[in-house]
Amino acid sequence: MKKNTINLLSGTILVFSIVLSGACKKVEVIDEKIGGCFDTDSPIHDASIDYDDGTCQYAYIDLYELTNHPDQDPANSGQDWDLIAVGNATRPDVLLTITNQLTGDILFESPEIGDIAPSSTPSWSAPYQEQLFNHNYEWTLYDNDVSGSELMASGVFNPIELANNGIIQFGDINALQDSTVITMFYTLK
Repeated sequence: MKKNTINLLSGTILVFSIVLSGACKKVEVIDEKIGGCFDTDSPIHDASIDYDDGTCQYAYIDLYELTNHPDQDPANSGQDWDLIAVGNATRPDVLLTITNQLTGDILFESPEIGDIAPSSTPSWSAPYQEQLFNHNYEWTLYDNDVSGSELMASGVFNPIELANNGIIQFGDINALQDSTVITMFYTLK
């Protein structure tokens, strides 16, 4: 009987040591880090990533479009833009200027587009592809007349905050509830 007890005890110790060694097995945990773009000047910036993996791309302007503009001059009791009507002369002759507020540099100054109808969407190609940055820009839209330039609309925008799938859109609503909408089209590089 003593022999059986030792065999039974040896088997129990063997089983116990197998179970114990399985329980002490090292499990390797790999810390997965998420890469992306940390640069806040990029429209694809992501603050939730763990490291910058070099995939940042930046917005470069291709086209400026006057998507919507006021039909009438709020400073002139809602009159047409040009009081001396000759043909289509009551329509505005538009000029768009966009200035970098941080540096004071002019980003874009459009050539005049004359006599634009309220339903038209005039546009200007960017003279060169300028990179946009994550700070404020000021825009002004004028009606360029013989009697001088009249402010149609103006405002401030941050292009990187507004960037969405190749489009940056901003604008203003005047006292007559006429809206101005400027659309900038960009390419990521």
